[in-house]
Amino acid sequence: MLGRLLKDLLLGRWRASASRSPGPPPRAPVLARYRPEVFDVPDEAAARAIILTPEGGTPTETRWERETPYLARLAVAELQLVPGMRVIDYGCGIGRLARELIAKTHCNVVGVDISASMRRLAVAHVQSAAFDALDPETFAAGSATGPRADAAIACWVLQHCMQPARDIERIFEALRPGARLIVVNNWLRAVPGDTGWVNDGVDIAALVEARFRRIKREPLDVDAVGPTVARHAYVAVYERP
Repeated sequence: MLGRLLKDLLLGRWRASASRSPGPPPRAPVLARYRPEVFDVPDEAAARAIILTPEGGTPTETRWERETPYLARLAVAELQLVPGMRVIDYGCGIGRLARELIAKTHCNVVGVDISASMRRLAVAHVQSAAFDALDPETFAAGSATGPRADAAIACWVLQHCMQPARDIERIFEALRPGARLIVVNNWLRAVPGDTGWVNDGVDIAALVEARFRRIKREPLDVDAVGPTVARHAYVAVYERP
C-alpha cells in the first residue's frame, strides 16, 4: 500500500535522503477516528490491490509474484522453520505468506487479521488443514490458555495498527521463550483515519525492541521488492527473551 500511503502522508512526499537510513518521521495530527474498514474487501482481487499496491511502475501482480516467494524464503531461513512448528502470521491478509510457508515446510500457521473478509478469503486461498484464521481478540484469548507458538511474522501490518504496543504484546505473549519474530515494516506510520493515512509519529521499531531482542535489521532486497519499497521499509529479525 506504499504508493497511496506516501501520497497521503507528509503531503505525499517522503523527504528522507536515500543515502542515509530513514528514521521515525515527525509526529502528525492525532487520528479523529480509526477506520479499519478500509481493509474490508469484496474479493481476492480487491484484497491483493490493497495489500500490495503498484509501486514505481511495478503492478500489484508483479509485486505479488516477486515479493511473496522472497519473503517466504526469508522467513523459512530466519525462523528456522521445520515440519510441525506452530507459526503466527500476524496481519495475515488473505494468507499469501501462510500458504507459502505451509507448502515449503509443512508447518502449522495461525493467521490473525482484524478484517473478517480477509480472514474468509485467507481460508479459501490457503486451503490447508494446517491453517486457521482468527480475529485478534480470539487469538489473544487462546494464547492465554493454549500452547505457545514457535515463531511469528508481521508483514506490512504494524505500521497500520491503531495500538501497536498492544499488538506487539499479543505477539510476545503468544510466543515461547527463544522463538523468533520477523517484522517487515514501513519507516513511516500509516494509520487509517478520517483524514486519510495518518502518520502519528509512533516508532514501531522502538516498541518491538522494548519487548524483543533484536538479532538484525536490514533493507529489503531491492531486486525482490523494487527500489521504492526498499527505500522506505526494512526487515528485522527478533527473539523473544
